[in-house]
Amino acid sequence: MRRLLFSLSLLAAAAVTTQAADFERSNWRHQLYLQAEPAFLNFKGSVSDDRIIMDDINKDVLTIPVSAGFLWSPLITPFWKADIPFTIWLGLEVNSIQFGTIEDHPKYDLKGSSSTLRRDDEELSFMTYAPSVLAGFTVNLVGGLDLRALGGFGFHFFSFYDYYNTNTVQYSDYVYTAFVSGALEYRITEVFQDVDLKIGLNVRKEFMAYEDIKARKKDGPGTPSPYSGLTFDKIEYKWPVRVGLELSLDFGRESRRDRKMRFKLHDRDAVLRENSEVKDTLSDWDCMAIERDYRFYLDEDGNLPDMSEAFTRTQFADVLESYLAFCHPADLATKEQLYATLDSGKVEIKEYQVRQEDSRFDQVMASNDPEMLEMFLQYYPDSPRRAEVENKLKSLGEYDKFRVIQAQNTFKAYLSYLNDNPNGAFRDEAEAGIFELVKSSNRTKDYEIYLKRFPNGHYVEEAKAALAAASQESSIIEYQTGETYNTEPEPSNEEVVSEEPDEEEEEEEVAPAKKGKKAKAAKKAAKKPAKKAKKAAKKPAKKKKK
Repeated sequence: MRRLLFSLSLLAAAAVTTQAADFERSNWRHQLYLQAEPAFLNFKGSVSDDRIIMDDINKDVLTIPVSAGFLWSPLITPFWKADIPFTIWLGLEVNSIQFGTIEDHPKYDLKGSSSTLRRDDEELSFMTYAPSVLAGFTVNLVGGLDLRALGGFGFHFFSFYDYYNTNTVQYSDYVYTAFVSGALEYRITEVFQDVDLKIGLNVRKEFMAYEDIKARKKDGPGTPSPYSGLTFDKIEYKWPVRVGLELSLDFGRESRRDRKMRFKLHDRDAVLRENSEVKDTLSDWDCMAIERDYRFYLDEDGNLPDMSEAFTRTQFADVLESYLAFCHPADLATKEQLYATLDSGKVEIKEYQVRQEDSRFDQVMASNDPEMLEMFLQYYPDSPRRAEVENKLKSLGEYDKFRVIQAQNTFKAYLSYLNDNPNGAFRDEAEAGIFELVKSSNRTKDYEIYLKRFPNGHYVEEAKAALAAASQESSIIEYQTGETYNTEPEPSNEEVVSEEPDEEEEEEEVAPAKKGKKAKAAKKAAKKPAKKAKKAAKKPAKKKKK
């Protein structure tokens, strides 16, 4: 029994440590199976203890032998481009696990005894198991139907239990065993990724005879067990073959259709990698992030989730190309549907990448993402639209600077931007920011500074209308910038010339008036400095007059 548990533990450990095959990388395959076949096991034997008179045993026992096995394919599919539907197997199996009762309440006599001894608590039972090594192959007939043939060799252990006088005496013996088995398997469903649940019809034939198997040693002095010295001359199955059912888990099974599709998609992967402008820098983490964001997997209905609301068709297709080329989705059904979302002609010809330039240009220009714009320049260094992308990048760079100025929201920051960028893209935004600060301060000097700085500004009329009600306090602009602004209008030359005749006429009108001598002298003394200044200013005009 301990040997059986040890064998089953090894089998379970192998199953746990075995990973499902990934045909994109290894093309390995594994299988776990459980079989059961009803059968009649015939026991023929006689008691060899000469103290006991007992009839020979010839008993058919109905049992259900159970077999559990693990298979491993040590070879990848040979001849990469050949459509070979064979899988070579090596494996381990514990077969013919069965138990039953051979005899109970036996009738026997002891030699020299005048009475027949009869007991109701005597029983002989058995248990068998056969750890074996396997080799064989599987042929994919069509679709989900496989035919598997295996041959095995091992040791068949027989353990007998004699319950006598409230004690149980065990004895074990073993013989060699050899067998073949064939199973017709059908794939029911996929329980996990790359793991198929299969049901099958199994046929098993054993070849070596089980003869001279000892079931019980002879007892010592005293009343012996009825089975003392029992030896079975032959143990054999009543039917030549055992037929039963099988359930199995097939890791990495590949049908002929799947294999052909894998070959086709492998070629398309190579075309994608050759023609793709994307560099092979995608790590496993990148692939997981792409699968998470774009949902490149099948839902419960076996369809790809609809991502049209989250991503444009161009975005989805561009990322999908890189994913298929470098991430190798293991599930063939998923990969096949992912390829189906692409136009078949796109991955066949190099010109597809050229056609993609226009759609990618529209995509990056609408994104306002500097990284995408720089990526476009990297992928298409000779693009005729390079200047447009560079201007967009420059504008985005200036916008980042202006966002910092907007966060500061001071006269000094806005005026510094205008001084440094007289033709900047955000001149109007800077003017709007300054006027909002002027309105907030509501001071006459600030409105005057605004009108002086922006004589043709967007808010001139509003500033003029607000001047009358503004506060006369000192300017906030001058306080923040530390500069003094002259808001007085400068007179033009035409205004100076037009004033000249009025002053002469005034002097001529004053001259003929008759007044006292003292008054005249005081008036002349007061007018002398003004006359000198005016003569200096009028000198060119007077020369012209003379």
